Amino acid sequence: MALKHLLDTYKTKGLTVHTVLGDGKFASLQNCLATVGVVLNVTSRDEHVPEIERHIRTIKERTRAQYATLTFKALPPQLVIEMVYASVFWLNAFPVSKQ
Repeated sequence: MALKHLLDTYKTKGLTVHTVLGDGKFASLQNCLATVGVVLNVTSRDEHVPEIERHIRTIKERTRAQYATLTFKALPPQLVIEMVYASVFWLNAFPVSKQ
């Protein structure tokens, strides 16, 4: 249900989702996604998707850079969550150029 809502949100913004990358936990959604024309690419056990791993590393790097600018020794958990949110927001604010 949540994934269908997400696909509908992308559709209202004019974006088309062709492929979803996921781990084995998403395998049960394969038939549901096929009915809406989306291909589900499930990784096998202990396999990683390089594109996703690179995105995670980029978000961690941006969040650590924000942390390095702060003068606090300890951060409240909500502040860390908001720092990650801000990193993802600004990464998504500008389109990625395909090279």
